[in-house]
Amino acid sequence: MSEPQGNEGVISELDVRIWLRDADPEANLLIDDFEFTPEEIRTAKTLAVDKWNDTPPFMIHHNHTTATFPYRSGLLTGTAANLLYIAGHRFRRNSLKYSVPGGAVADQEKFAEYDAAADRLWKKYTDWVAHTKRAVNMEEGWGVVRSGLGDGRRRF
Repeated sequence: MSEPQGNEGVISELDVRIWLRDADPEANLLIDDFEFTPEEIRTAKTLAVDKWNDTPPFMIHHNHTTATFPYRSGLLTGTAANLLYIAGHRFRRNSLKYSVPGGAVADQEKFAEYDAAADRLWKKYTDWVAHTKRAVNMEEGWGVVRSGLGDGRRRF
C-alpha cells in the first residue's frame, strides 16, 4: 500500500481533487482528464480566502493568504463551492441540445446541478465564515478568563 499523499498543513491541490473525486483522470469517464485545472483550483482557493478577508468584522491580525489560512475544512468547503460555480459556468456556456436518430443529446446540461451544489456549499462556507469571525473577534475582545473550574479556563 502506498503512503498517503495529502497535505497536513494548508490544503493542497490533491486534497481538493480527492474531496471532489477529481484525483484520477481515468475515473472521469466522459472527459478522461481532470475536471479542474491547477489554475482553477488556485483561483477558487484565493476567492474563498478573499471572502474571509472581506467579511466583517475586519481584524488586521486575521487576514490570510492561501498559504496562511488556518482552517482546513473551511477552506476546502469554500474552494469546492467556487470550483463548482466555475464548472457550472463552463457547462452553461457549452450547453447545446441536439437531436440524433433515436433521441436527443444534452451532455453539457449539468449547470443546474453544479449551481445547486455550489450554492449549498457556498452558504455553508459563508455561514461558517460569519460565525467563526464573530467568535474570534469576541475572544480577542473578551479573552480567556480563569474560572478555577476544570482546566482553569472559561471562555466568555
